[in-house]
Amino acid sequence: MAVISLEEAKLYLKVDTTDDDVLITSLITVAESTVEKLTGRKLLTSDFAYVLGIPHDPILIPFCPLQEITKIETVAIDGTTTEVDPAIYVVDISQDQMGRIWLKPGCSWPAHRGFASFIITGKAGYGADASAVPAPLKTAILIALAFLYENRGKVESQALLDSISALCWPYRIVEL
Repeated sequence: MAVISLEEAKLYLKVDTTDDDVLITSLITVAESTVEKLTGRKLLTSDFAYVLGIPHDPILIPFCPLQEITKIETVAIDGTTTEVDPAIYVVDISQDQMGRIWLKPGCSWPAHRGFASFIITGKAGYGADASAVPAPLKTAILIALAFLYENRGKVESQALLDSISALCWPYRIVEL
Protein backbone atom coordinates (compact mmCIF):
# COMPACT_ATOMS: atom_id res chain seq x y z
CA MET A 1 0.00 0.00 0.00
CA ALA A 2 1.18 3.51 -0.79
CA VAL A 3 0.68 6.76 1.12
CA ILE A 4 -0.48 8.48 -2.07
CA SER A 5 -2.91 6.65 -4.33
CA LEU A 6 -2.68 6.77 -8.11
CA GLU A 7 -5.94 8.76 -8.16
CA GLU A 8 -4.58 11.36 -5.69
CA ALA A 9 -1.37 11.62 -7.68
CA LYS A 10 -3.15 12.11 -10.99
CA LEU A 11 -5.41 14.75 -9.47
CA TYR A 12 -2.38 16.61 -8.07
CA LEU A 13 -0.51 16.31 -11.39
CA LYS A 14 -3.64 17.25 -13.38
CA VAL A 15 -3.36 14.12 -15.53
CA ASP A 16 -6.62 12.93 -17.09
CA THR A 17 -5.46 9.94 -19.15
CA THR A 18 -4.23 6.49 -18.21
CA ASP A 19 -1.22 6.75 -20.52
CA ASP A 20 1.25 7.46 -17.70
CA ASP A 21 -0.31 5.33 -14.94
CA VAL A 22 2.64 2.90 -14.77
CA LEU A 23 5.14 5.77 -14.70
CA ILE A 24 3.19 7.71 -12.05
CA THR A 25 2.86 4.60 -9.89
CA SER A 26 6.61 4.08 -10.10
CA LEU A 27 7.30 7.73 -9.27
CA ILE A 28 4.99 7.54 -6.23
CA THR A 29 7.25 4.80 -4.88
CA VAL A 30 10.37 6.89 -5.54
CA ALA A 31 8.83 10.02 -3.96
CA GLU A 32 7.75 8.12 -0.84
CA SER A 33 11.16 6.48 -0.53
CA THR A 34 12.84 9.89 -0.87
CA VAL A 35 10.73 11.33 1.97
CA GLU A 36 11.46 8.28 4.15
CA LYS A 37 15.19 8.60 3.55
CA LEU A 38 15.21 12.36 4.11
CA THR A 39 13.31 12.10 7.40
CA GLY A 40 14.61 8.76 8.69
CA ARG A 41 11.02 7.65 9.25
CA LYS A 42 8.85 4.83 8.00
CA LEU A 43 5.59 6.29 6.72
CA LEU A 44 3.36 3.22 6.80
CA THR A 45 3.62 0.37 9.27
CA SER A 46 6.23 -2.11 8.16
CA ASP A 47 8.31 -4.86 9.69
CA PHE A 48 12.03 -4.42 10.13
CA ALA A 49 15.05 -6.43 11.17
CA TYR A 50 17.99 -4.52 12.64
CA VAL A 51 21.27 -6.40 12.98
CA LEU A 52 23.99 -5.24 15.39
CA GLY A 53 27.37 -6.46 16.46
CA ILE A 54 27.98 -5.40 20.05
CA PRO A 55 25.01 -3.50 21.54
CA HIS A 56 25.43 -0.19 23.33
CA ASP A 57 23.25 0.84 26.23
CA PRO A 58 20.85 2.15 25.14
CA ILE A 59 20.41 0.56 21.73
CA LEU A 60 18.99 3.19 19.36
CA ILE A 61 16.52 1.84 16.81
CA PRO A 62 16.86 3.69 13.47
CA PHE A 63 13.32 2.91 12.33
CA CYS A 64 10.88 5.62 13.41
CA PRO A 65 8.29 6.01 14.65
CA LEU A 66 8.86 2.77 16.50
CA GLN A 67 5.64 0.89 17.22
CA GLU A 68 6.98 -2.24 18.86
CA ILE A 69 9.89 -4.61 19.25
CA THR A 70 8.62 -8.09 18.51
CA LYS A 71 11.77 -9.92 19.57
CA ILE A 72 15.49 -9.72 20.09
CA GLU A 73 17.67 -12.68 19.20
CA THR A 74 21.35 -13.27 19.82
CA VAL A 75 23.65 -15.41 17.73
CA ALA A 76 26.16 -17.54 19.65
CA ILE A 77 29.68 -18.40 18.50
CA ASP A 78 28.44 -21.72 17.12
CA GLY A 79 25.77 -19.91 15.05
CA THR A 80 22.76 -20.92 17.14
CA THR A 81 20.12 -18.28 17.67
CA THR A 82 18.43 -17.66 21.02
CA GLU A 83 15.53 -15.34 21.75
CA VAL A 84 16.29 -12.86 24.54
CA ASP A 85 13.86 -12.84 27.46
CA PRO A 86 11.90 -9.56 27.25
CA ALA A 87 11.98 -9.38 31.05
CA ILE A 88 15.63 -8.23 30.95
CA TYR A 89 15.13 -5.12 28.80
CA VAL A 90 12.90 -2.06 28.48
CA VAL A 91 11.69 -0.60 25.18
CA ASP A 92 11.11 3.15 24.89
CA ILE A 93 8.78 3.94 22.01
CA SER A 94 8.75 7.55 20.91
CA GLN A 95 7.17 9.36 17.98
CA ASP A 96 9.64 12.24 18.21
CA GLN A 97 12.97 10.43 18.43
CA MET A 98 14.58 7.07 17.87
CA GLY A 99 13.17 4.25 19.93
CA ARG A 100 15.55 2.84 22.52
CA ILE A 101 16.18 -0.41 24.31
CA TRP A 102 17.81 -0.53 27.75
CA LEU A 103 18.94 -3.43 29.82
CA LYS A 104 17.25 -3.51 33.21
CA PRO A 105 19.56 -2.98 36.19
CA GLY A 106 21.50 -6.13 37.09
CA CYS A 107 20.80 -7.79 33.71
CA SER A 108 23.17 -8.57 30.86
CA TRP A 109 22.81 -9.72 27.29
CA PRO A 110 23.25 -13.44 26.63
CA ALA A 111 26.64 -14.63 25.35
CA HIS A 112 27.08 -13.83 21.68
CA ARG A 113 29.68 -13.99 18.92
CA GLY A 114 30.29 -10.23 18.75
CA PHE A 115 29.61 -9.56 15.06
CA ALA A 116 26.12 -9.50 13.55
CA SER A 117 25.06 -11.13 16.78
CA PHE A 118 21.94 -9.15 17.72
CA ILE A 119 18.85 -9.35 15.54
CA ILE A 120 16.12 -6.96 16.62
CA THR A 121 12.79 -7.28 14.84
CA GLY A 122 9.83 -5.00 15.17
CA LYS A 123 7.34 -2.69 13.52
CA ALA A 124 7.70 0.98 12.67
CA GLY A 125 5.61 3.59 10.89
CA TYR A 126 2.77 6.01 11.52
CA GLY A 127 0.03 3.46 10.91
CA ALA A 128 -1.43 0.93 8.53
CA ASP A 129 -3.05 3.47 6.22
CA ALA A 130 -2.27 6.87 4.76
CA SER A 131 -4.61 8.74 7.12
CA ALA A 132 -2.03 8.33 9.91
CA VAL A 133 0.80 10.00 7.95
CA PRO A 134 1.27 13.70 8.85
CA ALA A 135 -0.07 16.09 6.19
CA PRO A 136 3.28 17.87 5.62
CA LEU A 137 4.90 14.55 4.71
CA LYS A 138 2.07 13.72 2.29
CA THR A 139 2.50 17.15 0.72
CA ALA A 140 6.26 16.57 0.43
CA ILE A 141 5.54 13.31 -1.41
CA LEU A 142 3.20 15.08 -3.83
CA ILE A 143 5.74 17.86 -4.47
CA ALA A 144 8.51 15.31 -5.03
CA LEU A 145 6.21 13.35 -7.34
CA ALA A 146 5.39 16.45 -9.39
CA PHE A 147 9.07 17.38 -9.58
CA LEU A 148 10.01 13.90 -10.77
CA TYR A 149 7.14 13.75 -13.26
CA GLU A 150 7.81 17.17 -14.75
CA ASN A 151 11.59 16.69 -14.92
CA ARG A 152 11.78 13.15 -16.31
CA GLY A 153 15.24 12.29 -17.49
CA LYS A 154 16.93 15.41 -16.13
CA VAL A 155 16.37 15.39 -12.38
CA GLU A 156 18.89 17.26 -10.26
CA SER A 157 18.80 15.55 -6.87
CA GLN A 158 19.68 18.75 -4.98
CA ALA A 159 16.82 20.64 -6.61
CA LEU A 160 14.44 17.84 -5.61
CA LEU A 161 15.67 17.89 -2.02
CA ASP A 162 15.45 21.69 -1.90
CA SER A 163 11.82 21.51 -2.99
CA ILE A 164 10.73 19.23 -0.12
CA SER A 165 13.22 19.80 2.69
CA ALA A 166 11.23 22.56 4.43
CA LEU A 167 8.26 20.20 4.81
CA CYS A 168 10.40 17.26 5.89
CA TRP A 169 12.81 19.10 8.20
CA PRO A 170 10.60 19.07 11.35
CA TYR A 171 10.23 15.29 10.98
CA ARG A 172 13.93 14.43 10.56
CA ILE A 173 15.33 11.94 13.00
CA VAL A 174 18.87 12.82 13.93
CA GLU A 175 21.10 10.74 16.18
CA LEU A 176 22.84 12.98 18.68
